Amino acid sequence: MIHKVIRISDNATLATYIHDQSDQGKFQIEKRPAVIIMPGGGYAFLSDTEGEPAALTFLQAGYNTFVLRYSVGDACTYPEILVEVSKAIREVRSHAEEWHTDPDAVVLMGFSAGACLAAMSATQWNTPGLAENLGVRPEEIRPDAAVIAYAPWDNTNTIQHDPKYYNPACARIAKDCTPELDFINYAGPHMPPLFLWHNRYDKFVPAINPVMIAAKMLELDLPFELHIFQGGEHGMSVCNSLSSYNEEGRRLNEENPNVRMWVPMCINWINGLFHI
Repeated sequence: MIHKVIRISDNATLATYIHDQSDQGKFQIEKRPAVIIMPGGGYAFLSDTEGEPAALTFLQAGYNTFVLRYSVGDACTYPEILVEVSKAIREVRSHAEEWHTDPDAVVLMGFSAGACLAAMSATQWNTPGLAENLGVRPEEIRPDAAVIAYAPWDNTNTIQHDPKYYNPACARIAKDCTPELDFINYAGPHMPPLFLWHNRYDKFVPAINPVMIAAKMLELDLPFELHIFQGGEHGMSVCNSLSSYNEEGRRLNEENPNVRMWVPMCINWINGLFHI
């Protein structure tokens, strides 16, 4: 495995988990999909349970995986945060040959705030001037698919203006209701396919959010898959022993076994999407 950490900005790094290519015949896929994982943490910190555990889980499925540790706290500002995600996509595509990665199968996978960044890229990769400022063509920073785990699509109305869900621990970018965090307003035919999953009684992000974007995808006649699980809670990550780091996490996994099914369903979805 090729494992290294690449600095892509002053505050952001990209860790690689890349399969070694064997010379023992043709038993391996020649060009693997890439999954760029972004942990959550309310833009205030990065949740380790949603970083390497997810990378190792999807590495085992045969993908080349990456963890983007993006700017948080006061350093998390717009448009800089979108630039970091775009740079991560460009980094993976620019090394596609070296890393035996399919440049047309670059998947963003985000959890909570990280899922917001995946949604931001999926809806705003074509922002005027973004690609030009990076010295690339717009399609070079377009994700080919996005996996969105428990993200708000309407930060202003369903999170920040609702005392039931308002989270004072979130960083300023969320508390300021930065318009670009209302991703639903940027949805359009330019979006890639989405895999959406959420828990019905999520205490931080109301379950209406994935329904909102699913309705929009139907309206736009765009491909997506949506799963809303009856049980579980916010922040369950890949729902296995890698991510259940305390008693509460282990209890949630034991009491809600259906939630962990998002992983094999997501793998099937990615494989079908890219004809693997």
